[in-house]
Amino acid sequence: MPAIAGKIGTIYMSTDAAAAAFTTEAMTDSGDHTTYYITNDAKRYWDKNTAVIVYVDGTPETAVTIQYAGGRVVFDTPLAGTEAVTVTGASLTMAEAGGFYNWGLDMSTEMSDATTFASNGWKENLPALSEFTVSAEAYWLNGDFIDILGTEVVLALYVDEASDYRYEGFAIISSDSVSESVNEIVMETIEFSGNGNIYYNAA
Repeated sequence: MPAIAGKIGTIYMSTDAAAAAFTTEAMTDSGDHTTYYITNDAKRYWDKNTAVIVYVDGTPETAVTIQYAGGRVVFDTPLAGTEAVTVTGASLTMAEAGGFYNWGLDMSTEMSDATTFASNGWKENLPALSEFTVSAEAYWLNGDFIDILGTEVVLALYVDEASDYRYEGFAIISSDSVSESVNEIVMETIEFSGNGNIYYNAA
């Protein structure tokens, strides 16, 4: 998949020593009766090490995909839209740790060779593991990024400054480069390796 370029992005880091458990928090329908996001925006980043239980009218539902970064659940089949959807899990308190003005997102899937004698001379592949990487540019301010190399953060990659449309996911800061030229601003390039999936959120 080709790279996706954007204008602005934000890095969030957890300020908690431990995740805070929550019980039967209300979820809001995004409008398609399939994707629901946690109503309390302060709890939208979920601890990946804590089981998330989704309830529909008080009954646990397992036919869902959990989006830990963003606090969303996506049902395999749409609901009627009249049900009460709640969720139990644990959330992380996140604080902004930095930002950047340029970013590029690359998503890819490893392919495993599945060619056989029945392939009639054509190579066949099966998808294996998927991953994403992010490269971002910022104006250098201090050595903070160097100090947190190897740390897991949440990335919010905005595709439009005027909207809240963004890619959101957990990632690890994998490298940090600082460059300076005569009569130019000192620049910093930060590389991130995805730690799980990344999601496109429009609300």
